[in-house]
Amino acid sequence: MPIRAVGFDIDGTLYPANALFVRMATEVARSPRLFLAFNATRRDLRRLDAGAVFRSAPPSSVEAFHRHQAALVAARLGRDPAPVYEAIERIYYRRSEERFSRIMTFPRVTETLDALRAAGLRLGALSDFPCERKLELLGLAGRFDAAITSESTGLVKPDRASFDLLAARLGVPNAEMLYVGNSEAYDVRGAAAAGMRTAFISRSARARRRSGADFAFADYRELVAYVLSVKDS
Repeated sequence: MPIRAVGFDIDGTLYPANALFVRMATEVARSPRLFLAFNATRRDLRRLDAGAVFRSAPPSSVEAFHRHQAALVAARLGRDPAPVYEAIERIYYRRSEERFSRIMTFPRVTETLDALRAAGLRLGALSDFPCERKLELLGLAGRFDAAITSESTGLVKPDRASFDLLAARLGVPNAEMLYVGNSEAYDVRGAAAAGMRTAFISRSARARRRSGADFAFADYRELVAYVLSVKDS
């Protein structure tokens, strides 16, 4: 099956994840309970075996997802959802996005995207957080044919809904798409469950050896060589 499109996770895939964590350290220190509750809630939302009723009728918009998420965080904290919603929006969405103006992508990301586009491949970006402003601040605006957040489906990765949506936006069957990510649990398994080929990026040689992805790499030059070698197969 040929590869006609390549999708990319963003956080930890196009840039080092610790670059954002370092820049959020002050906010985390100011609100540690909110940080822990937010992370625990995101883990719960990722569980495919949890919340069957919710998964059958997920939030219908990004704002609805954010409201639902805030209500879950507030319940963990024993607080009113309204101020929790405002705090999450301020810290994890508005402020975190602007930090990307000071974050550098991995080496050769731009060259990789340009090489894949030159080879006739369509490119997509899929993040569990809003991504268009993030891509702009990373200097990658205009290099993707589609850029979406899984929150628009109401179901974050590894649920297949956002992978299916990305393929549809790119106009290709799932089987003709390669998805690139840094999370074995969320990116590799989620995309594979959606019928896509997968690539896993990691600096750890051990993690690459143990990956279940079709291809594992540490340097973006390796990804370009791989994609060009298999795209017509």
